[in-house]
Amino acid sequence: MQFNLYIFNQLFRTTLALTTVLIGIIWLFQTIRLLEFVVNSGAEVGDFLLMSIASMPLWLMIAIPISGFIAVNWVFSRILGDRELLVMQSIGLSPIQLCKAPIALGIILTTFLIINSVYLLPNSFAKYKDLQFEMRNNIPTILLRDSVFIEVVDGMTMFIGAHDNNGVMKDIFIHDARIDGRVITMTAQSSKLTERNGTPMLVLQNGERSERNTEGQTGAVLLFDTHSVSITRTRNQPTERVALDINEDAILNLLSPAYATSPQYYLQRHAEGHYRLASPWLALALMTLSSAIILRGQIRRDLWGQRAFTNIFACVLTIILVVISRGLITNNATLWPLIYVSILAPLIVSFWLLKSSYFPKKIIPHSEALP
Repeated sequence: MQFNLYIFNQLFRTTLALTTVLIGIIWLFQTIRLLEFVVNSGAEVGDFLLMSIASMPLWLMIAIPISGFIAVNWVFSRILGDRELLVMQSIGLSPIQLCKAPIALGIILTTFLIINSVYLLPNSFAKYKDLQFEMRNNIPTILLRDSVFIEVVDGMTMFIGAHDNNGVMKDIFIHDARIDGRVITMTAQSSKLTERNGTPMLVLQNGERSERNTEGQTGAVLLFDTHSVSITRTRNQPTERVALDINEDAILNLLSPAYATSPQYYLQRHAEGHYRLASPWLALALMTLSSAIILRGQIRRDLWGQRAFTNIFACVLTIILVVISRGLITNNATLWPLIYVSILAPLIVSFWLLKSSYFPKKIIPHSEALP
């Protein structure tokens, strides 16, 4: 029906706009911390943008259900003010018929969130954590300025005479005191910064290496053609990321005790796994419940305030129940059905309200139908 298609288009555009606004707000709050981290790591603007995009699937799990809920209230409030809902009810359309568009959009949003939860979120967040690990463990090359003594990492000071256009550094001096009881001094004619197994390396050419202890006693002096020096903050700094964040792990792994390092950590992973399965349905639950409350009984503008309050209360209560049930699962794994009940119950109530809604058999009064 053309009216349902009209409502669907209005809902879709409003949901898209609201999601964009919410994502923008979340992005602004995250930008300051993320931008500071990227700048301190000496990364490029492209890395900052990539990290921002990679974290968006996590934000969409929150933004889309809320946007869908607000869109239903916004659109139905507007078309009620234009008397369109009153006209559609007066010609005999039932609440279930008027609710087809919100249900259809809710199904589409839920489908997207399922794909996002199962596939997009773990893969994109893994990319985010990889970039974060790389930036934390790589040397901030922006600090390597010409003719300045700089402590690039704790216990290691470098001096670079000059850079050329090919990334080759000239006249290198390195003072390395990262190893307890030993101080190593190196000079070289040239050097280039590379990466090996995730660890930044400095390849020195044509230089000298000397070592002394804390008492000032000098050991052997080594002349070299090529010598490699790792640039790490500590001797035990990891060269590759091993532990997986909960958000980047697969749902089946989250639900399996074999992948948990401790019983308490398994409870957290178990709760996250069920939440990832159930949370996409929150978009359909909120949109259907909101529509059912708005469309139940005779549609009148003087009842809008009361229904809006009931609508907001019911949907906020649904979100609170989902959050509480997730917390309970974290403490007791056997309570996992609660998170599904907290989302399934609003859907059952919604369809019961739509089916049992009072629908007037007569045409509504002329004073209600026309301005």
